[in-house]
Amino acid sequence: MNGSSERIFSVFIAEDEVPARELLVDYLVTRPELQLAGIARNGEEALVKLSGQDYDLVFMDINLPRMSGIDVLERLKSVPYVIFTTAYDTYAIRAFDVGAVDFLLKPFDMKRFNRSVEKFLSLQDASAGRNRAERHAPGIGLAYRDGGRHRIVPYGEIVYACSRGKNSVLHTVSGALEVPLMLKDLEIKIPAELFVRIHKQHIVNIQFITEMEYYIGGQYIAHLKDDDESVLPVGRKYAAYLKSRLNIE
Repeated sequence: MNGSSERIFSVFIAEDEVPARELLVDYLVTRPELQLAGIARNGEEALVKLSGQDYDLVFMDINLPRMSGIDVLERLKSVPYVIFTTAYDTYAIRAFDVGAVDFLLKPFDMKRFNRSVEKFLSLQDASAGRNRAERHAPGIGLAYRDGGRHRIVPYGEIVYACSRGKNSVLHTVSGALEVPLMLKDLEIKIPAELFVRIHKQHIVNIQFITEMEYYIGGQYIAHLKDDDESVLPVGRKYAAYLKSRLNIE
């Protein structure tokens, strides 16, 4: 039995086409671990409702009127798990670029719907497993393999990390080093109370941020207190969360 089945997950549907919306609802009620908690019929309505309440999983049509599903996702300060739906497979790459769990190409049947749900539940199981491990063994630093050795970089010495292909570069108080971890995998291993994602390419130790400066178009710049007095971009969709962590009005 799937470990997530003991929990009921709240689901939001953003779909303007009545037949597609009704089909999703019909499929949804066959899954006891899922509960429909909200519906939107256009992008603007979806943005308002998703901004006002947290949901565990969102089924969202990419081609929503007034605002596309991808635009909705990019404007949310807290990004939920999303399964995109559309009649056009040309959107698939961009859907996964913004972190979609899956991409349902219309028309889809119940078997394909269930496969997407299982992907979501697998992510929930993995997340729960990581949380249990972190509670029992938080560690003192980031551990990674370097050839035949296991190296540890103390969390307090990491100023920020940036993506470099399939690796990440750690900028520490004593210099930079490359580790064999993708940024998304590194983010899982470091404590959320110390580190915050500020950009698609950057994660920062919040203790090193000295100033957040408005730049343009909803974007900001973060100034860091390291030897290089580093300046990093803050992506629009990360700005609101970073401001809340820094207690900035």
